[in-house]
Amino acid sequence: MKSFLLNALDDIRSSYWFIPTIMAILATLASFAMIEVDVVMNASGPDWLKWLFDNQPEGAREVLSTIAGSMITVAGVVFSITLVSVSNAAFQFGPRLLTTFMRDRANQITLGTFIATFLYCLMVLRAVQSAPQDASSETASAFVPHVALLGALILAICSIAVLIYFIHHVPQSIHVSRLLAGIGEEFANRVDTTFPAELGTPGPGFADTEIDTFRRPFETGSTTEDICAARAGYVRTIDGDTLLHLARTLNLHLILWVRPGDFVNAGERVMTLLPQADAPETSHIDQLRITVYLDDLRSPMQDIAFLAQELSEIAMRALSPGINDPVTAITAMDWLGAGLTRFGAAEPDCPLRADSDGTPRILAPATRFDGLLKESLGSILPFAARNLPAAKGFLQVLDRMERQLGEADSKALAALRKDMLAIARTELTAPEYATLES
Repeated sequence: MKSFLLNALDDIRSSYWFIPTIMAILATLASFAMIEVDVVMNASGPDWLKWLFDNQPEGAREVLSTIAGSMITVAGVVFSITLVSVSNAAFQFGPRLLTTFMRDRANQITLGTFIATFLYCLMVLRAVQSAPQDASSETASAFVPHVALLGALILAICSIAVLIYFIHHVPQSIHVSRLLAGIGEEFANRVDTTFPAELGTPGPGFADTEIDTFRRPFETGSTTEDICAARAGYVRTIDGDTLLHLARTLNLHLILWVRPGDFVNAGERVMTLLPQADAPETSHIDQLRITVYLDDLRSPMQDIAFLAQELSEIAMRALSPGINDPVTAITAMDWLGAGLTRFGAAEPDCPLRADSDGTPRILAPATRFDGLLKESLGSILPFAARNLPAAKGFLQVLDRMERQLGEADSKALAALRKDMLAIARTELTAPEYATLES
């Protein structure tokens, strides 16, 4: 259930319907409230506010109709601009970035503001009544919700301010440098929450002997049971709290075979359990299975490799013959290197996870620096090696990382450098390779 709620909240965050819907509901409620306030103030308001109650029904209808009509028109234009900018950016930088654009709160609030103003004016318009033909101006003004009309004018002014901001925000949001910076910063900030960092506490040791001791009964025992995926899809999240609680309650040892970001087939095992006492019931097996949440799309919530691959994809597209933009590729590699440096400098996550009593319960696959390096910078290497500016930028990223990381990680960087120079030797001209080597 927790995994479902977390993923539902993540889907809501990256949707264009939730915030506009909430704003539309609030605008509708506000229209009823302002009409009631108007009744109270019209009957007992102070004399210095009498100027507010001097609107005629015809004029009020014209104002509200004009605001409502213009707001729904502008909302359509805003939605069109958003779709065009998102589709162009996705075509140039990759479809994975659609999630980044969909999460943009400014676009969601802008769309919601115009829809909310439209609905507010529509609801207030129904409260404007027609006065008798022989009524005086003062009598006719009693048929107009003046305070609610003032609220419509304020919303219209706010909508114009939001439109001005939106026009400024759209080109900024698709600026490649800002786009890469946003992904790079999120990549670096996710280092501390990389799976399985939040799955219980580290086990009694990170030594291979401790892991072998935990794994040995699974290899020799006959009481193990595999739990398989009910459907095919990407592992989006793993509910570590629930999984650890069940393992402790049922006195189980578990081996997780998947991590967030992995793709599994229907019927493929996702975990193996070893009961320490009675075998779990079918209902418990189902509870364990749903802690691994599968979906059609990946999410960066627990999957740091997703963000690294986003930067890699932008760099590879930029270096493709159809685009040939090495500057964008270098910027992507710079941010990728910054995130990898922080990841390599952090304490490696222990794959053996323990409960609150310190008892080892779960052996989970952990993301390692060398693996993440190959998936990200390693994917860019063949493309960067064929372009002199990109190759220089690639080697500069490795130089910066080597200066900050330890000897163990430096071996992986040295191997990557060796592969880069080997490919560049065959792909670049002799003068270009001499420049690169120097």
